[in-house]
Amino acid sequence: MTARPTARPFDTFIGVDFSGAVDGGRRTWIAVAEPRGGGLAVTALFPAMALPDSGRRPEAFVPALADFLAGQRRALAGMDFPFGLPHSLVGAESWPAFVQGFAARYPDAAALRAACRRSTGGRELKRRCDTEARTPFSAYNLRLYRQTWLGIAHLLAPLVATGRVGVAPMLPAPEDGVLLAEACPASTLRRLGAAGTYKGRTPAARTQRRTLLNLFVKNGVQVTETAYETAVENRGGDALDAVIAACALWQTALAAPDTLVSPRDDLDRLEARVFF
Repeated sequence: MTARPTARPFDTFIGVDFSGAVDGGRRTWIAVAEPRGGGLAVTALFPAMALPDSGRRPEAFVPALADFLAGQRRALAGMDFPFGLPHSLVGAESWPAFVQGFAARYPDAAALRAACRRSTGGRELKRRCDTEARTPFSAYNLRLYRQTWLGIAHLLAPLVATGRVGVAPMLPAPEDGVLLAEACPASTLRRLGAAGTYKGRTPAARTQRRTLLNLFVKNGVQVTETAYETAVENRGGDALDAVIAACALWQTALAAPDTLVSPRDDLDRLEARVFF
């Protein structure tokens, strides 16, 4: 009988709120945290365009983000874009094959959405993991398809090709390398029973961002003063979403670490899984 893999401890937890917009380097936020005193300490929070050799546009910030992630050691990084498509749309025998052939099959985001809609008669199918996590949208929904395409074609595929990263739960991480995982902050908040609009310029939205951040603080998360104020003041909620993604992966590593390295079945191996 083959032994099931066991998750190793992580020294760093990273949350990435990923954007497929033309100015995505400004909208993509990164939270960096480390275990501390039985809790989690968020030590840095910044937009992707602040990375070395980065910028606002995808052709600048996505390679910079890939370099940043590949350079991590013993890290678990949660990113909030779909890592896969519903199994009937995958068109490959394995997830690695699907990812490596993704850009050739879908040369741009519009081609991805059009092909998926054509194959499903306009229906927006979800993966099993989307249903379980109650994610808001299908991977090729009008509000998400650009994010899905950019994330898989230009972030995941190049990283997987290097062999320097693992992807939960399909590919184990190399020794002392980084494990990437799909996160969904909206699903995390739903699991915690947290409600209320927190994205926007209104005083009510700002108050709700503070309330949500305090919810994590009360549950063992420390946040530097600078990161705390950044998360509260960022009107789009993107900075807060990055913090939530990091916290969700930290909680997963504590409560159910083997789910990160052990697919339940072939559907997990093909469609990926959301950790929330």
